[in-house]
Amino acid sequence: MQVNEMSSKTIQVSIPADAEGYVSFQCPHCEQRFKLGADEFEDSDAINLFCPSCGLAHELDHFYSKEFIDKAMSIVEQEAMEMIYNMFKGLERKNRGNKFVKFKTGSKPKVYIKEMYENIDELVEAELKCCKKHLKVTVLDRLIGVYCSYCGVKNDFE
Repeated sequence: MQVNEMSSKTIQVSIPADAEGYVSFQCPHCEQRFKLGADEFEDSDAINLFCPSCGLAHELDHFYSKEFIDKAMSIVEQEAMEMIYNMFKGLERKNRGNKFVKFKTGSKPKVYIKEMYENIDELVEAELKCCKKHLKVTVLDRLIGVYCSYCGVKNDFE
């Protein structure tokens, strides 16, 4: 019996920007949601992010929102189902002439892929004085001041 190695596949999932060019994040510590300017974020070389609300830092991948993770998982599930289906379809073709083994794959499974973007309308824009970058936070956070997501400096607004 010959065993084939499983093929590996890389799936890239991007965080979509909203109509104003902001991408959503969620703090892993306080779970507060905020948005960063997509272009500014893409141009940065940030490895860690600071939460604008609580000021705590963590690696970038810990700031993905629950909705983004759910969407990414549904994309991975769809890809896995497709790979399994294709593998069994190959077995069906391979055993087509075999009178002892009958193999029928059936129809291709469908997986519901969740919407990626969830609009958070209650966020307001603020320009960070320290790094001259933009973000969106809650009205209350803007009133009491926010931490820069890039350098961690506290920014107060008039």
